Amino acid sequence: MRGAPECFPCSLNQVLKLMRVAGADDETILRAIKDSWEAIRNFGLEKSPAYVATVAIRRARKYFPVDDPYRELKSQHNKLAADMLERIKPILDSSPDPLKAALIVMASGNIIDLGVHHDFDLEGTLRRNLEEGFARDDYGPFREKLKRAKSLLLIADNAGEIVFDLHFLKSLSPDLERYIAVKEGPILNDVTFSEVSGFDTGDVKVVSTGSDGLGVIFEEVSEDFRNLFEEADIVIAKGHANFETLDEAEREVFLLLQVKCQVVARRTRTPVGRAVFLSNRSLARQEGGHDA
Repeated sequence: MRGAPECFPCSLNQVLKLMRVAGADDETILRAIKDSWEAIRNFGLEKSPAYVATVAIRRARKYFPVDDPYRELKSQHNKLAADMLERIKPILDSSPDPLKAALIVMASGNIIDLGVHHDFDLEGTLRRNLEEGFARDDYGPFREKLKRAKSLLLIADNAGEIVFDLHFLKSLSPDLERYIAVKEGPILNDVTFSEVSGFDTGDVKVVSTGSDGLGVIFEEVSEDFRNLFEEADIVIAKGHANFETLDEAEREVFLLLQVKCQVVARRTRTPVGRAVFLSNRSLARQEGGHDA
């Protein structure tokens, strides 16, 4: 996905939030923002928003007083999501289509995105999405592919929502090989490989992308991850950054997210605040002048 002018101040704002949470003083924050701007100022709009933000955040790291400013918040969000899951399990179990309901819950969990905002209403988002459904919906084609699939890769996004992701994966047939890919190291509130060890993953295989970059930056991911991405029968990618880096992937990817900014809203033709579950092939048809 191409960037937009709004993505540059957004990337710097992410640096600002990180520095504030890390407890840096104002002078240090200003130096970090100026340095981050120098790292991205010559980029054009051909760079994805996720890549621009990754470069900005990496440049600012030398100013962080701690290595993972969001560590404590991520832990809190995991607990929040676990508590919420226990409360909504009866709703999921009684749904006429529990699989689709679980996907809607996964998308709703994507509201826990500290790169966009620190204030979010998880319960309100869950209830609204369960009532309204997906604004863009490729669940039908997904379900048909799932009937024939032997393997599924879920590329995760943030802490907190990982709870819903694992619940979904563990609910699928044990005959299906299931993988969840997470970041190699910390960036924003993305869940990392070391953090997943604290979860009951059942027989879901946890893999690292091999990178701490936002989304999937193919120049940086490991060969093992690249092979899994290419060979899995189904790939689901969660969140904005994965959407921004995989919407034009050569293979089919099902993109699952909560739309949280106008740039992604324009790309998906969906209002901000709605959940979407769509194939990147639907986006390609959209670009070709045909509605998905």
